Amino acid sequence: MSFEYFWLYTEKAVAEKTNVGFDLYSKGHLIWLLIIAIGIAIMMPIYLKASPAKQLKIRKVFALILLISEIIKDIIIVVIGAPIAAYLPLHLCGYAIFFLLADAFLPKQKVTGQIVAYAFGPGALAALLFCSWTVLPLFWNFMTIHSFLFHGIIVCYLLMRLADGEIKPDYKGLWISVITIAALAVPAYLVDMKTGYNYMFIYEVQRNSPLEIAWEIFGTRFGKPGYVFGAVLLVIVIFHALYLIYGIFRRKKRK
Repeated sequence: MSFEYFWLYTEKAVAEKTNVGFDLYSKGHLIWLLIIAIGIAIMMPIYLKASPAKQLKIRKVFALILLISEIIKDIIIVVIGAPIAAYLPLHLCGYAIFFLLADAFLPKQKVTGQIVAYAFGPGALAALLFCSWTVLPLFWNFMTIHSFLFHGIIVCYLLMRLADGEIKPDYKGLWISVITIAALAVPAYLVDMKTGYNYMFIYEVQRNSPLEIAWEIFGTRFGKPGYVFGAVLLVIVIFHALYLIYGIFRRKKRK
């Protein structure tokens, strides 16, 4: 295996037009999703059969893996000369690191579980389905490997907690999640305006993602303010859909 593109990062891939990326739902992308699904399928029974104390340890390990992997990624970013300002934890799943740490290490509070259920878990799943790193090589690339595994861990964390009934998403949690995302969007937006980077996809719509719906309906008519309004509306609609889905599965579980 050649290391020629192993340390390639997005900005360099775009600038040099390396053309080594992948298409969404290509065979390789589906293989990655299958690998993550298998990992989750292996982890779920382990978690569900564990004692409450061991479950808590597992959650702490998951949260710490996210934190450590992010630190290692940032160190590598600096070493290879990539712009560190483009890799701050200001995307939704970057913020997830801190919320999963709070959820795992402060188990008595229930707020973070609600936000993980509505925002971070589904957000990580969306990132896996609509990857923003498609300009990079699909398998033999550090950033690609990190991105798939990082988001897969968040999805697995949510599914473990949902399956065990530890998180019970409710309507209050839905609006807490909306407010939380709005608050997190403020520093992301300020950095976007200062640097031109696209944290939380506020500065520019992510192509080939559901956010294009917000752009097509509102952005094309009212510009960037319209796009942001449409994105907020889309998030609220998706959260309500999740609320209904969680309710259906909760009722089925009771039967």
